[in-house]
Amino acid sequence: MYRHPHNPNLTLIDESEWNGLPLLPRHGPYIDSYLARIWDTVKRTVEQYRRVTAIRFDLRMPDDGLYLDSAVISRFIESLKAKLVAAEQRKARQGIRVHPTILRTIWVREQKSSHHPHYHVCILLNGDAYCHLGFFGAGQGDRSNMATRIQEAWASALGIPPGQFGGLVHFPPNRVYRIDANSDQFLPQMVNLFTRLSYFAKVGTKQYGTGDNCFGCSRR
Repeated sequence: MYRHPHNPNLTLIDESEWNGLPLLPRHGPYIDSYLARIWDTVKRTVEQYRRVTAIRFDLRMPDDGLYLDSAVISRFIESLKAKLVAAEQRKARQGIRVHPTILRTIWVREQKSSHHPHYHVCILLNGDAYCHLGFFGAGQGDRSNMATRIQEAWASALGIPPGQFGGLVHFPPNRVYRIDANSDQFLPQMVNLFTRLSYFAKVGTKQYGTGDNCFGCSRR
């Protein structure tokens, strides 16, 4: 372990594993405290719900650069929380069984060669309440699925009409992970998700000294 040259409060590791858990290869060094917070957030979610759905996606800024304020990720999270609460209330009114969920998030703000930063995000949900992302192609029309909620929450955070978010939310391959604490595949499921999310803890493309946070996790 050694200190980050531009932020001595951060300790770096340049290994293939962290506490016996494999890290994504070829992206080190990694920030030790970020890895710890990622693991803790996943573990707390599984301890609460036993079955967990994790969804991984990217949030991009519009090219005009009018939305570069550090609070945009907080607005996105609050908007998505509100949409989940509204969905639960709608189900309750319809007499449908509701599985309450606390939205937990892990995010990282990065910027490499582009003019604007972008965010990598993972949300963690009660797997009994949410198990699918839903179709997110053009003209998908279903305003009740998770993909649409994510897209509309990002549009709300940016202050743009929902129909103008085209290309600003990206769902990569292997975007949905499911963890079942009662499954014999529980440990591999936990390890696979943590390894994927270890990318969030890499040192490269993070900017320090700007006064903006470049990493965040839910604290409860």
